[in-house]
Amino acid sequence: MNTLRFIFLFLILSPSLLFAQNLELKIVSVHDGDTLTAVGTLDMKKYKVRLMGLDTPEVDFYSNSQGDVALKARDSLRRLLPEGSTITLASDSQIDKHGRVLGRLLKDGMDINKEMLRQGWGVMYFIYPFEKRIVSDYSKAAKEAFDSRRGIFSNEFKDTETPYLFRLRVREQVGRNPVGDLELKKLVLPEDVDKIPVWKRVFFPDLQLAYSAGYR
Repeated sequence: MNTLRFIFLFLILSPSLLFAQNLELKIVSVHDGDTLTAVGTLDMKKYKVRLMGLDTPEVDFYSNSQGDVALKARDSLRRLLPEGSTITLASDSQIDKHGRVLGRLLKDGMDINKEMLRQGWGVMYFIYPFEKRIVSDYSKAAKEAFDSRRGIFSNEFKDTETPYLFRLRVREQVGRNPVGDLELKKLVLPEDVDKIPVWKRVFFPDLQLAYSAGYR
């Protein structure tokens, strides 16, 4: 195994070691409602960041788009994080399977990920393992958006396909992740994902991990 590959695997398997403390980043560009590029204010490294716990409509996924609702989600994040603005990457951020930073972004005391959910421009999206307190906070924000009919839950966009299902359909795939109800600790098969409200859905890599987390 060459050195670079070893380092990459080490970071993937040990995400908590990568961000031992909060990291300051400057926004370079916002690609869609849950993905952006930033540069470290000290190390000057470029980071591709995927917002943790948030899944917004797709602007461009394999040359397919969810249209106007995706652009509105992207523009909402751009208003929260203008180009050149500085954010803090929380220390509980990780590296995802694509090598991107899976980050929780803080700006002026605001959790940007949670705010996007509160505004209704995405659905909650956590794959186990996850921090229960953060998932609970994000679930409440997502429920507030749903109850208030904001963003994708508004009359204008109420028929928006969830990004997770959109991606599966575009790639002609079926879901493989068991889905849990955060409140009831109930599990459903991937094809029954719609039986769980979007503000309570959590995903698991397999049934064994779901059982170990107390879901049945």
